[in-house]
Amino acid sequence: MESFVYKWQDRLMPIANKIGNQKFLVALRDSFIGTMPVIMTGSFALMINAFLSDLPSQFGWESFTSTFQWLVDLNWIIFKGSIPIVALLFLFTFGVNIAKIYKTDTTSAGLVAIASYVITIGNSISKTFMLEDTISSSLGKMLESVDGLTVNGNELGVTISGAIPIEQIGAKGYFTAIIIGVLAVMIFCKAMSQNWTIKLPDSVPPAIMKPFLSIIPTAIAMYVVGIITFLFQSLTGELMINWVYKVLQSPLLNMSQSFWAILLLVFLNKFFWFFGLHGGNVLAPVMASLFGVTMLANLEAYQAGAAIPYMWTDNSFGAFVWFDAIGLVIATFWQSKNQHYKEVAKLGILPMTFNIGEPVMYGIPIVLNPLIMIPYILTPLVMVTVAYFATYFGLVAPVTQNVTWVMPPVLYGFFATAFDWRAIVLSLVNIGISTLIYLPFVKMADKQQEV
Repeated sequence: MESFVYKWQDRLMPIANKIGNQKFLVALRDSFIGTMPVIMTGSFALMINAFLSDLPSQFGWESFTSTFQWLVDLNWIIFKGSIPIVALLFLFTFGVNIAKIYKTDTTSAGLVAIASYVITIGNSISKTFMLEDTISSSLGKMLESVDGLTVNGNELGVTISGAIPIEQIGAKGYFTAIIIGVLAVMIFCKAMSQNWTIKLPDSVPPAIMKPFLSIIPTAIAMYVVGIITFLFQSLTGELMINWVYKVLQSPLLNMSQSFWAILLLVFLNKFFWFFGLHGGNVLAPVMASLFGVTMLANLEAYQAGAAIPYMWTDNSFGAFVWFDAIGLVIATFWQSKNQHYKEVAKLGILPMTFNIGEPVMYGIPIVLNPLIMIPYILTPLVMVTVAYFATYFGLVAPVTQNVTWVMPPVLYGFFATAFDWRAIVLSLVNIGISTLIYLPFVKMADKQQEV
C-alpha cells in the first residue's frame, strides 16, 4: 500500500506543480482572491440585513426590523459598492496580476482592463412595466412621442440611453471580463515591452513619466478591443457579453451544478491533499470561475428578492463538506487509545473549530497515511452527496450568503443559507457521518500501536 501511495505521489507532484505554477492560472486565482476584502464587506452587510429583516419576518417580528431600518438602509448602500460591481473589481485585480507577470505598469494595466471591458458592454437599459388597464390610443401616441418610451397594449417599455446596465458589471459579466481582461492587458503589456511609448527626457519625474509611457499601449489595447466589439456586433447583431453569457458562461455554470461534476471536484480536492498537494490551490481557478460565480449570482438574486438561480456554490462546500476531517478528531476523543492521535486531536480541535485543518493533516498525519486514505476520501464524498440531495429536494435552502471560511461548522451552514435552521440539522448529520466513517479506522490505528 505504501509503495502504491509513493508511486502516485511521484506521478502527481509534477502535474499539480505545473498546474499550480501556470502563470495565467495563478493570475486568475490571485485576482479572485484580490476582490475578497470588498466582496466580504458587501456579503457581511447583506448577511446583517438578513438577520435584521428576513429572520425576524419568519417570526412576525416586524417591529424589530422597523427599529433597525436605518441600519438596513445603510447596509444596502454599502452593498451597492461591492457585489453588484464585482466584474469591475475583478478586472482591476486581473489587470494588475497579469502586468506583474510581464513586470510592467500594474496600475495602468488594471485601468486598461476596466476600460476595455466597458467598451464591450451595453450603453442602455430597457424595462417593461405592466399598466393596470389598456391605455387609450391618444395617450399611447403621446407616450410614444417621448424618446425612450414604447407602448404595446398595456405594456409600457422604457429605454434609458447612455447608462451602464448594472447586471453586466456583476456576476453575469465574469467570463467576458476574463476574456477581455486577458486580451486587452496582454496587448498593453506587449506594447510596453516593445517600447511603443512616448519618449520623455530623463528630467521628468517618475510619477509623471509612468502614465505618459502607458498612453500609446493603452490606446492600442482599447482600439483593438473596440474594433473587435464593433465587428462582432455588426456581424452578429448582439453584444459580445450577451453572446459569451449565452454560449459559454451559462452552459458551463449549469454543468457545474451536476452532482457528478461536484463529486469529481470533491474527490480531486481530497486526492491532491492526501499526497501533500494543496487541493484548494490546484483547483482554485476552476472553483472560483465556476462556483465563485454561482455564489455571486445567488447573492445578487437574494438581494433582489428573485428566484435563486443556482443550487450549489463555492460556499456550499464550506457550509457542508470541507469540515469533513472533524470526524477523525471526534472519533479519536471518543474511542481511540492511540496516544499520538489523542495528543494531535487535543492540539488540533481548536483550529479545526475554525476550519483550519493543517495541524491534524500533518500531525496525525493524514497526508501520505495509507490507513487514513480511504476515510479521508470517502467521508467528503458521502457528505457532499447528502448535502447535494438535501438541497436538491428542498430539505434545506440553497446557499445565498458569502460567509468567511473561518466560520465554525454548523454556524457556517446556518449563516450561509440565510438562517435556515434546517442547515444546522444537515451540518450535524454530516458531522455524525464523518465520525462514523472514521471510527473503525481510528480503532485500526489502536491495533497498529499495540503491535
